[in-house]
Amino acid sequence: MGRWKLAVLAACLACSPALADQSSAIQAVKGQPKVLDAQVDNSGNMYVFVKPEKIAWGQYAAGLCGVVKPHQGRIFRMRIIAVTQANYSKPPASWDRLAEADCSR
Repeated sequence: MGRWKLAVLAACLACSPALADQSSAIQAVKGQPKVLDAQVDNSGNMYVFVKPEKIAWGQYAAGLCGVVKPHQGRIFRMRIIAVTQANYSKPPASWDRLAEADCSR
């Protein structure tokens, strides 16, 4: 096998774990109570879609940080979004949030 093929293979293997870890983190969050859906952007923000209820969403977001931490998926911020506020025609960063937590600690 040529050196360039080995270099390409090594680069692909180096990128794979981060994506796999992020994928497993998303699945772990989707399995939590009250979560309808979740997605991650390229900046390490996880958007978690929930029904708008009156609970302590800030504490819930911080708890979800604990759920994703073992997956090492490079998720830095947890953003809780009411499913009724997700406007897919706008960028996710502009969506109104119920809560947000810093997962980088």
